[in-house]
Amino acid sequence: MVLKDTQFPDTKIVMDDSGQYVGVLTAEGIEASAAETPFLCGWRVLSSYDDTRRAIGQILSAQLGLDFPKGFAANVTTDDIVMFCTQMCPFDAMQAYLRAKAAEVSAGIARWNRERPWDTNPMTAAEAAEQNYVFNPETGEIGTDGNDNSARQLEMPSSIDGVRVRTILTVGLVSYHRLESLVIPDSVTRIEDHTFYDFIYLKTVRLPRHLRSIQAGTFSRCRRLRSVEIPDGVTEIGQEAFYQCSSLDTLYLPDSVEKVGSFAFIGVPHIVYHGTAPGFPWGATVGN
Repeated sequence: MVLKDTQFPDTKIVMDDSGQYVGVLTAEGIEASAAETPFLCGWRVLSSYDDTRRAIGQILSAQLGLDFPKGFAANVTTDDIVMFCTQMCPFDAMQAYLRAKAAEVSAGIARWNRERPWDTNPMTAAEAAEQNYVFNPETGEIGTDGNDNSARQLEMPSSIDGVRVRTILTVGLVSYHRLESLVIPDSVTRIEDHTFYDFIYLKTVRLPRHLRSIQAGTFSRCRRLRSVEIPDGVTEIGQEAFYQCSSLDTLYLPDSVEKVGSFAFIGVPHIVYHGTAPGFPWGATVGN
């Protein structure tokens, strides 16, 4: 092991022989250890690297008075760890550090909001698994494992371990067969056919803004569905998409809709639409 001096005499950075970070040595022992062991070269390991970074992030959130977006974490560096481990940092130096860190974190929040406005409900893989989700990070496709989940209300994840959720698979929410209220985040751009087929308890759905197509049978036989807003930009609605949605008293279609499949609205009481797609009202009881 190699000890590297810091700006404070009571802390040193511990490096391995290849120059990789191992931890921060203090008078009491090693903080923020990257090694999973109770002792390192005779020094007691007091905290793990991940736990220390998480704790510092929470302290920064409180100390800086900034509103962190859900899922956002301030970048915590070795220098940050040293600042919070030392007992010999003068007050003026700590205040200067916090001012500089506030500017850095503010820039990070602005970048997050600019680049990830769709990431409104991020989850870790562990959190997603607890809610029965099965996720393919290579394709962005999400479904559930089929095990029963009795939740009545659900907001789906927008990302899992930082990877965007893009597609809900056919019958993808089979675990949630008692679902009444659903929020689908704007990260999703595709919902496959028959995803919510025969969800007899489903009453309200919030669809993502970037959806362009509602596939065949997506809400077929959702007899209690009474509230769903089709986003501007949807161009196609598949056959039987809202078949027998008899509780959906009035459904407004944006003028962006160009194509509607057969029997898309059989049993729907009332459709409002001012576009040019032929066949209006496509099986609904009443048009405009």
